[in-house]
Amino acid sequence: MADYLVFQTQQAAQAALEVIYANMVAAINSPDLLNVATGQVVDKDDLTPDEAVQVNADQRQFPVFGVNAATGVKDVAQGYTTAWAAAQQTVQGTWVFAKPADALMDGVVGYTVAPYDPAWFPVESSV
Repeated sequence: MADYLVFQTQQAAQAALEVIYANMVAAINSPDLLNVATGQVVDKDDLTPDEAVQVNADQRQFPVFGVNAATGVKDVAQGYTTAWAAAQQTVQGTWVFAKPADALMDGVVGYTVAPYDPAWFPVESSV
C-alpha cells in the first residue's frame, strides 16, 4: 500500500502542501512558467519564490504543467496542477494525503508516515 503523510491539524497539512508545491515549482527544468491569467510565458527566474508559488492554491497563476515523457516538451494542452494533493480529514480527526517522492519532501515538517488505512474513511452502510 502507498504511504501517506499524517498530520494532527488541517493547518499543518496545508502548510506541508504549500512546501511540497514550492518544491515542485523549484524542480521544474524549464525556466518558463505560463501565467494562466494572462496566457503569457514568464521566466521562473524573474519571479520571487512567493510570486512563483503563491500562497492560495485556488488563485495560483503559475501552475505546474505536464511534460511529454517522450519529447521532454511541456504539454500545456493537457492541463496542469496547482497542488500536490488535497488533505482529507479522517474519522479519527487527523489529516492525510499521499506521500510524494522524497525529492519533494525537503522542508516538510510535523508529520508521521503511515500506510493507507481504510479505517480512515469507513464506507457507510446503505441499509
